[in-house]
Amino acid sequence: MFPFMIQEGEPRSSARSTFGFETYLSPDTYKYGSKEMRQIWSQENFWSLGRDIWISAARTQKEAGLVSDSQLDDLVKNKGNLSVERILELERELGHDVAGAIAAFSEVAPIGGEIVHQGMTSEDKLSNAEIIQILQSFDILRPKLTGVIGAFGKRIDENKDLVCMAWTHLQAAEPTTMGYRFAKYAQDLLIDLRLLDFVKGEVKGKGIKGAVGTSASFEEMLEGTGMTAEEHEKKIMEQLGIDYVSISDQTYPRKFLYTTLSSLAGIGQSLHRFALDLQILQSSAIDEVSEPRRKKQVGSSAMPHKANPVIAENIDSITEELPGMLNSAWLTGAFVTLERTLRDSAGKRSYLPESFLIVDEALMRAERIVKGMEIHENAVRANLEKFAPYMVTEIVLGALVKTGMDRKEAHEILVGHSETARDDVRSGKPNPMKNLLLGDSRITSVLGAERIEQAFESVFSHVGNAPSKCTTFLEDELYPAINGGNN
Repeated sequence: MFPFMIQEGEPRSSARSTFGFETYLSPDTYKYGSKEMRQIWSQENFWSLGRDIWISAARTQKEAGLVSDSQLDDLVKNKGNLSVERILELERELGHDVAGAIAAFSEVAPIGGEIVHQGMTSEDKLSNAEIIQILQSFDILRPKLTGVIGAFGKRIDENKDLVCMAWTHLQAAEPTTMGYRFAKYAQDLLIDLRLLDFVKGEVKGKGIKGAVGTSASFEEMLEGTGMTAEEHEKKIMEQLGIDYVSISDQTYPRKFLYTTLSSLAGIGQSLHRFALDLQILQSSAIDEVSEPRRKKQVGSSAMPHKANPVIAENIDSITEELPGMLNSAWLTGAFVTLERTLRDSAGKRSYLPESFLIVDEALMRAERIVKGMEIHENAVRANLEKFAPYMVTEIVLGALVKTGMDRKEAHEILVGHSETARDDVRSGKPNPMKNLLLGDSRITSVLGAERIEQAFESVFSHVGNAPSKCTTFLEDELYPAINGGNN
C-alpha cells in the first residue's frame, strides 16, 4: 500500500461532502466493493494524491532554488486541509478542474500557493494520481484473488477423489471428480493472477513531462539552476514511489487503461464461469452443491421452500458489465488523437473505478462461496447412479474396439440401445441398459457377460487420472503461486 493515501487522523477541512441519498449515486458508491477500494477511488483520495504530487514537485524545485522553505512548508502543513466541495465550487467558477484544485489549495496555503503547479500541465497531476489509484487498487485485489485460489486449493484437496457426474452440452457425459472440477476454476484464476502481476508491472505513471510530453516548460524553468528536466522528473517520481514511462503525450499512455481492464475483465470472466456453474449445480434437478446461507435467509417472499443461489447470481450480474467496460477502455486508447483530446476523460471516470469495485466485490463473494459451500454427497451419488447405465456404453465401446470390432459398427449398436433405454426411462420404466447389453449376442459373443457386469461396477470409478492430476496441480502450480509452495 502506498504511504501517501489519506490516513485516519489527518487534519481536514470542516467542509464535508453533502452528496447523499437525495441525489443519484452509483450503486458501487454504497453497495459494492470494500471500504478500502471505495476510499482509493474517492475524490478525497484523488485530490489528496494530487497534492502529494504538487508537494513532491515543490520539494524538488526547492533543491533547484525555485521554491523557498516557507512556500514548501506551507504546502506540507496544509496538505490535509482539503475540501472537495470547495474544489468543485471553484471548478464550476473557473471552468477547469485542476484550476479549481490549485485555487482551493492556494486559499488554505497562500504562501505555497504562489508556486504550486509551477511549470506543470494538468495531466502531470491528474495522470500520475490516477496511475497511483490503479496501483493501489491492484494491491487491494491481489490478496483477495490469492485468497479465492487458496480456498479452491483446499476444496480440490478435500474432493479430489469424490466421483461425480460430468456434463457436456448440459447432458450427462461421464464421471469426473469434484476436486478436478474445482481445479479448472482455480487454473483459470491462476492465469488471471499471472496477468494481474504482469499488468501491474507494466502500468507506469506519465512522469512530469508537460503539455505534450516534451518537458519543454521544465527545460525553460530549470535553465541555469544546474538541474535538468530529466533529473527534476526522476526526483519527483521517486518521492511518489512509482515508475514512469519514457515517452508520453499529454497523458499517461491510455493503453494502460486497456491492459488494466483486460486484467479485471479476465478475473470477472473466471468468476462468472464458476458462479454460473454453481447455479446449475444448485438447481433443484441436480442439487449437488449449496452456497452458504444465513440462518433464516429468505429465498422467495412467495415460495418459502426456495433457496435461491443469490451470491452466485450476484457475481454474474455484476461481472457481466466488465466486457462493456473493456470495450470502453479500447475506445479510449484508440481515439486519443494526436497528443490528446478531452474525449478520453469522461468515460473512464466511471468505468475505471467501477470495474475495480465490481471485481473487488466479486472476489469477496466468491471466497465466501468457496469456503462455505456444502457438497451433498448423497445427491452426487444419486446422480451417478441415475446416469451410470448410459455411461457404461463408453467403457463397452472401448472394449469392443479392442477386440477388433469396427468402431462405427460398435457405436451404432450402442446408440440404438441408448435410445431404447432413454425411451423406457421417460415412460417411467426402470433403466433397461444392463439387460439390453447382456441380451445382445453381438456384444456378449465378443466380450462375455462377465465383462459387461464388470463395466457396470467400474463405471463409478471411471475417472482416469483425475485424482493424481489434482495433487500434481496443487503441488506444482497452485501452492507455489500463492505461498511459495507451502500448503
